[in-house]
Amino acid sequence: MNKPLLSVEQLTVGYPNQGDTVNILQNVTFSIAKGEIVGIVGESGCGKSLTSLSIMGLLGDPLKVQSGKIEFDGTELTRLGKKELNKIRGNEISMIFQEPMTSLNPVFRVGDQISEAMVNHMGLSKKEAKERSIHLLKLVGIPSPEQRVNEYPHQLSGGMRQRVMIAMALACDPLLLIADEPTTALDVTIQAQILDLLLDIQRKNKMSLIFITHDLGVLSKMADRVMVMYGGRVIESAPMKELYENPKHPYTQGLWKAIPGSAKGEKRLYNIPGTVPDPKDKIKGCRFATRCQFAESRCRESEPPLLKTGDNREIACFLYDN
Repeated sequence: MNKPLLSVEQLTVGYPNQGDTVNILQNVTFSIAKGEIVGIVGESGCGKSLTSLSIMGLLGDPLKVQSGKIEFDGTELTRLGKKELNKIRGNEISMIFQEPMTSLNPVFRVGDQISEAMVNHMGLSKKEAKERSIHLLKLVGIPSPEQRVNEYPHQLSGGMRQRVMIAMALACDPLLLIADEPTTALDVTIQAQILDLLLDIQRKNKMSLIFITHDLGVLSKMADRVMVMYGGRVIESAPMKELYENPKHPYTQGLWKAIPGSAKGEKRLYNIPGTVPDPKDKIKGCRFATRCQFAESRCRESEPPLLKTGDNREIACFLYDN
């Protein structure tokens, strides 16, 4: 079996609180092969974005990696200093953030922002970097790239700003691209265009892609494998086809039912009752037990481990412990 490009093992992330540690991520484990698309799905607050920021080494104080490993292409990232991380970040690993208007610097031209990584990581001259920036803007479907390269973010539409973010992320031909809810603020038509663009570029460049979303419907059209997160843990992991045909965890089943049009005969849109637990709350059993229609007494007493239930499939639920 080929060694994965990225391997995350037992990753726990937390912060100090009144002499204790509040862990927001707990024992997150997954891997991604070269050229694979892995989706990470779950509600807001489940730990999706924090997982990506941990990989990028962008955790802000007071958050810290408490334990675990993040190995990328043979290098243990959690042991690297800031200078060493900067050589990898934006170069071999890139990220598209949720909000392009807050991620782009409003006082710099978009061409300068795309060029920066190429000058720093690839050693290109400013002229060469600008020429490549124009090429990248054309690649991501921005019309009149020779004009747009000299414009500021506020002069572009939301869809164009997101395309600029993609161009920035692709500037140094990364091995791994992390897309964190890249279509959230866009209308449906633009969303579809951005997803098609990402898939097309991923196939052409044969790069690995981690796609983070709250929408399982989006992943059904693009992911090879899906990791479902809840309360800072991985609670189910499976190839996309298997997850689509047979979601096993009650939470995953709820996510599928919440997709508009998925529940035939239902006039009202389904929603999972309750809310994601606060990381500060000391939860004794399964994090989903208070919202689960199948919960038993043992679900409230102990936390189910993440167990293999077949080839490339894992689930953390006592319904499947045999």
